[in-house]
Amino acid sequence: MKSPEVTIVVPIYNGSAYLSETLNSLLSQTLMNFELLAIDDGSTDDSGDIVRSFKDERIRLIRQDNRGLCHALNLGTAEAKAPYIARNDQDDISIPDRLELQLKVMRDNPTAIALFAYSTKFGGKHCWSNADKFVTSEGELKQYEPMKDGCLLGSTMFVRTTALRSAGGFRQSYYPVDDWDLECRLAEAGEVLILREPLVAYRFQTNANTYRVFAEMQEKGRWTKDSYSRRLRSIPELTFDEFRLLQPSDHWSRLRRYRKDSAKLSRQPVRRCRAKPWRLSGTHKPLFRTSIKRCE
Repeated sequence: MKSPEVTIVVPIYNGSAYLSETLNSLLSQTLMNFELLAIDDGSTDDSGDIVRSFKDERIRLIRQDNRGLCHALNLGTAEAKAPYIARNDQDDISIPDRLELQLKVMRDNPTAIALFAYSTKFGGKHCWSNADKFVTSEGELKQYEPMKDGCLLGSTMFVRTTALRSAGGFRQSYYPVDDWDLECRLAEAGEVLILREPLVAYRFQTNANTYRVFAEMQEKGRWTKDSYSRRLRSIPELTFDEFRLLQPSDHWSRLRRYRKDSAKLSRQPVRRCRAKPWRLSGTHKPLFRTSIKRCE
């Protein structure tokens, strides 16, 4: 097998429900010269058997004891053989030419160290565009601004391997907003671009981890913002415990934070459409983008 152009890192923990769909979307990529590292973070279901059922020499299954998402991602980063790393979580779907498009953008922009993209959401009978949050524009690039653009979907990440390693990878202490923490640090290290078109469909689940750890996400998000501001001013970061001790703890301050956080959770996705966001056939890409257009 010749040297891969891209390493796809798929972190897995008890992901058997949708893992086959995700792997099929990756193995169907128009860019074929890649390696796929399936990092099993101590799953107790049959995720490992599902990966092994795919008889494709590009797949490498690596198992570790359960240590958390960031450790799994960092193991994939350490094991990567390609000059670029693409992340894809265990239940998200990449369109067929995702890797081809992102590789071309990075080659056309040699000063960029990382590239992200927009996404759609799907789950149950519906899919949602990001028209309520982002204005899509096929083929258009913009520079990533952490405080303006916020956290981008980790499954759209396409980064130079050397840059990801130099940045220190993912930090488990920032979980569950570790992806935003990394995006901020990458933006400090060099040029990070956003391709303003949806390349990945994020699977929306009411029982997703996002809901179970929502309160922690809000607090860690404020900590991430504070750490980013401190680094820009060359001030040492605080630990999470130190940061929390500095936050106003009176009743009204806590109530304001609670109301602000609750408002985020209560927002419902808008601009729904019933079209499937992907197909594993040759017409996959047009159907995917047609569903976006109908939603907008």
